[in-house]
Amino acid sequence: MIKVRTLTGKLIEFDVEPTDTIEDVKKRVEEKEGILPAQQRLIYLGKQMHDDVKLGEGGVVADATLHLVLTLRGGAY
Repeated sequence: MIKVRTLTGKLIEFDVEPTDTIEDVKKRVEEKEGILPAQQRLIYLGKQMHDDVKLGEGGVVADATLHLVLTLRGGAY
């Protein structure tokens, strides 16, 4: 199990496997919170996790907490 902390401080728990990817976690966050995966960034130990990284390969351990940050779409000035 891992936890994802949202911007409001809410903790969401997910049962995961080491072979699950960050993209898999983002899809599950979308199911619970309605935030599109493309708008999510997941941070673990101060590093942004890329979508294709498997949790086990990224060093994400049981009971880890990932922090959810939203990507803002910028415009040209």
